Amino acid sequence: MLDTIEATPRMFTSKTFSWARWTVLATLLIGLSTGERSSAATAPPPASETALAPSTNQRIGFDEFVDLAVRQEHDLTDFIGKLSPIIETYIQEEGSQYRFQQGIIPNGDDYFLGRLNLSDQTLSTEPFADEETWYRGAEKYFVQDPAPFTQAAFAQALFPDFGHFDRQNYTFEFVRWEVLGEVRCAAIDVKPNRNHKNRGFLGRIWVEDRNQGIVRFQGTFTSNRLAKRAFHFDSWRLNTMANWWMPAYVYTEETKPFDVSNHKPWFKAQTRVWGYDLRNAVTPMEKAKETNAPEDFPILSPDKETDSLENTVVRKSEAAGLMAPDGGVNRILEVVANNILITNNLDLAGLRCRVLLTTPLETFVVGRTIVVSRGLLDVLPDEATLAAVLAHELAHVILGHAPDSTAFAVSSSFPDSQVFGALDFHFNRTQEAEATRKGIELFSKSPYKDQYATAALFLKAMEASTGRFPILLHGRFGNDFGSSRLAGVNRKAGTSKVSKTDRLDQIPALPIGSRVVVDPWSDRIEMLKSRPVRLLSKSEKIPFEVTPFYPHLRRLDALDKTRSERR
Repeated sequence: MLDTIEATPRMFTSKTFSWARWTVLATLLIGLSTGERSSAATAPPPASETALAPSTNQRIGFDEFVDLAVRQEHDLTDFIGKLSPIIETYIQEEGSQYRFQQGIIPNGDDYFLGRLNLSDQTLSTEPFADEETWYRGAEKYFVQDPAPFTQAAFAQALFPDFGHFDRQNYTFEFVRWEVLGEVRCAAIDVKPNRNHKNRGFLGRIWVEDRNQGIVRFQGTFTSNRLAKRAFHFDSWRLNTMANWWMPAYVYTEETKPFDVSNHKPWFKAQTRVWGYDLRNAVTPMEKAKETNAPEDFPILSPDKETDSLENTVVRKSEAAGLMAPDGGVNRILEVVANNILITNNLDLAGLRCRVLLTTPLETFVVGRTIVVSRGLLDVLPDEATLAAVLAHELAHVILGHAPDSTAFAVSSSFPDSQVFGALDFHFNRTQEAEATRKGIELFSKSPYKDQYATAALFLKAMEASTGRFPILLHGRFGNDFGSSRLAGVNRKAGTSKVSKTDRLDQIPALPIGSRVVVDPWSDRIEMLKSRPVRLLSKSEKIPFEVTPFYPHLRRLDALDKTRSERR
């Protein structure tokens, strides 16, 4: 018999982040990579522990517990079927590249971005249109021919077995109680029945003890039509809406399919889901229009046409789920930008910063809005390097650079799936060269002027990764994120200061996913805060690399649930 418990979740305090403490966050992800393979965050309660169920004051048996979990899973898929969240997958292939370091390291990447579609009781993805053919040139960096990756192969890991997860197709075996973060869960081994011929999930699920929602599952798919594309994965969910635990993160890792004996890695991938509540993605300006109240947007430019263009781009990007709502992280970026402006005796009224929610490293400017991608914020090692990046974008604003090809696009109606083709913020070579010179001037007079060395280390690591991760460094809205953003830092820093890259107190860049946490329901973001962890060897430096997820699970408190139910 499976006993129930009455658990009282601890109140969760939202954590903020200070850019001054960014230096050694990479070690957090390294620690999580190791901890990911353990099955629980803390020691599980004794198996003999029993208590009354909080809702029924009755004990329930294991069979009933499983039935409730299966029913909750079916209700969840029905609920998500009414939504169109965004799903993103970033993949890094592995291979021997001795010119970088001894051993196995990533040497190629791939990327998918689309919407999840569960209509008609089927699981599919609808990609954002990208008519460019830049990725074909990147294939030369792969050790072997590109694997037949498809986003559908990674999307299926969002559910244990979409449309087939029930007692008729699976057997369930209780393992033990475990605690993940602040949530007590039953760990249950699952395997397909012999009569389940179409497909089968083989692995373990973790079911929380209050509403019997699946919060994590780990394993692989076997004997299905996508068998050649079924990978080993670790799938996580977050409690972001009432009692629903919504799919949020999937880490995938696989060995080479035709050489399993040597257990060499084939690839690692991160899949993220967000944008569940896109129907309510309304900017302050839109809310002001609805209530006839004054607009909450700052005056961005004396030119009304430019102001309209800029706000339209922000509004469309946010409504499409590609840009995070305005919030505290934007204020952090704006403080750094204003530090540069003040020390250069400049005043730019209406300057603002926004964050793209996508992984590829990217920055661009529209009017007086500087946009930085989540992926770029994840890997920046410190505030000084961020300042070097923002100085280049500030230079475009100060010099009055503006792409001409976007004005017509934003004034026309186009679906969200065409946003990459419609919005173009590329600058020409002359403008980039001018911004480079001006950016160096701004940085050299900023409070960060004595920290060129850290920006130079980041640049050196990025240049070493250009051939390994060409897709990660490809800008989809603007120019590719290359050395132009930090051009001249090596000359200013001096080669002697940046030549020693083996020092354990120097981290040139962090792994992907090190800093920014995205709420999958509201798309709001916050910065991670953690204690510095001392590196033990240079092998723990894994700049720009994919690492496993290990989120801290918690339940929404009563206030959070009230707010979510009002949406």
